[in-house]
Amino acid sequence: MTKQLPVLLLITLFSAACGSTKTGSMSNVVPARMLDGYYAHVLSVPSPKKESGDLPVKIEIVPGKKMEVDCNHHSLMGQFTQKELSDGNRYYVFESNGETASTLMGCPDNTKHIEFVQGRTVFIDSRDALPSVIYASEGIEIKQRNWNPSSSYEMDKNLNYTVETEATKTLKVYPESLEGYDRYVLFLPEIKNSQKERKIEIIPGVTAEVDCNQHGLMGTFVEKNIEGWGYSYLIFESDGGIRSTRMACPDNTRKTELITGATHLMDYNSRLPVVVFIPQKKDFSVQYRVWEAGELK
Repeated sequence: MTKQLPVLLLITLFSAACGSTKTGSMSNVVPARMLDGYYAHVLSVPSPKKESGDLPVKIEIVPGKKMEVDCNHHSLMGQFTQKELSDGNRYYVFESNGETASTLMGCPDNTKHIEFVQGRTVFIDSRDALPSVIYASEGIEIKQRNWNPSSSYEMDKNLNYTVETEATKTLKVYPESLEGYDRYVLFLPEIKNSQKERKIEIIPGVTAEVDCNQHGLMGTFVEKNIEGWGYSYLIFESDGGIRSTRMACPDNTRKTELITGATHLMDYNSRLPVVVFIPQKKDFSVQYRVWEAGELK
């Protein structure tokens, strides 16, 4: 059960959320009624340990509401809007009138059960999750699920496979080339006897010499559909430009580093190849990382 707290306490909680180093699971707290019809929900954000090389988790923000449903698949209608504070921090608002959509299968009986009917979700990195407050329409519950990463692995332009699978056969319908781009292909292994959800993050990068500033590769992903098949592939559009912070470095020391930028998160599906086109430029590469879902709380 959630609680309604006075506005003054909300301010205290909001400040604590921004400065806390506490770890834990979803608090699912509704501190106070905010703007007309909206409530604020506080996320539980795991904090990285000091001097730790641990990767930040991804937080999936899951809106929904409990309701009585039949055998059909039901989903909550609505969408997230990203907004930004004056200090550059982002926050999200989920707007919904509470209506749901469902499939129209004929159920074998009239049996019904209570279910948490989910809406469209959004992913954020734990390092970007401050302020850790999500706003949602009245009557909507917010839950979260933390996703833990594997190490990153490099994708290869050379197709090396000895066993023909459903994914290798399907590759024939994908474009073999694109002018100005290199094609990278990934065949994901089938994972048997596992109920855990997984996703794949595609990470393009460029190797460059950098100073003490934070650097990021400029570019965006475009998803293209293969007409008549329902499959899609990715194109990373970039001119190789690198953005950086403007700190004064204490010395002129420089180092060679892999600079990454925008990434693309997609469902783990071993039955289809992952096909990515990356600009045909020197020192460009593409990596991937597997993410595994934790419990929805």
